[in-house]
Amino acid sequence: MNTSQENTSKLISYWLRHKPEEANLDVNEFGWTEIKRLISALQKSNISISQTDLINLNNSFDKVRWEINLDEGLIRATHGHSFPLILDDKEKLPPETLFHGTSIISLPKIIENGLLPMSRQFVHLSENIEEATIVAKRHGKPFIIEIETEKLIKAGWLFYKTSDNIWLTKQIPKEYLTFAPWYEADDKDKFRINELKREIGDRKNHILYPLLENLQLVWETGTCDDKLFKDIITEKYYMVHLTFTKKIQEIDGWPILRTYNSFQDWLEKGLWTDQQYFYDLA
Repeated sequence: MNTSQENTSKLISYWLRHKPEEANLDVNEFGWTEIKRLISALQKSNISISQTDLINLNNSFDKVRWEINLDEGLIRATHGHSFPLILDDKEKLPPETLFHGTSIISLPKIIENGLLPMSRQFVHLSENIEEATIVAKRHGKPFIIEIETEKLIKAGWLFYKTSDNIWLTKQIPKEYLTFAPWYEADDKDKFRINELKREIGDRKNHILYPLLENLQLVWETGTCDDKLFKDIITEKYYMVHLTFTKKIQEIDGWPILRTYNSFQDWLEKGLWTDQQYFYDLA
């Protein structure tokens, strides 16, 4: 191998192992990038090379440095990466629970659409709350989403593990996500609405009395009897602590409540605060 070839091979390996962004290469979670993009990047560095030249250069090494997939037009380094990726394309069995760290600002879209890979090929998940929290803090006020993997596996999801213990899988619909300690309520369940009406009774001085016909149960928590109701007219939210007492409420102000001007307001001041205590992060 002459000096020119050696310099070219070192540059290619540098890009594929360490800094693909310097050559404007899109490398997926398995380390693959398009051969034509690599050749174009080399040409911009005044290195003229064809696909055949690239294959011959790869075959000239004493040890295999690159893996080339001609059927799909892809290339990747076989080892030495300084960024996390999957070199073993075989799926792995994940822990029973994985975690995704995000920000409160992103939460409404996740609640609506589930976890999407965005510009990536896969959704990235962590093995524990601590690691997920570190990821979440990069994006703003942190929030942790739990994923029970058994249901996903039964539904056909495959999981892969990177070299830095990050788990990857395809997009996850919202029904597989847990926003502890709260969860979305069944909007067909009228029991809690009726319980709220019963506890307020005929106390017209209660703030919710004139709103009772406009309220819709939207979220509830599994740790206590707090329920989140939405006023479908004003779109304000009310977190109500139901007592489920069998007697008529006799104390003014009960059932107690907190008012939130929007869903985002509740996410930031209600759900987020509750999660801090639930995970003992406060």
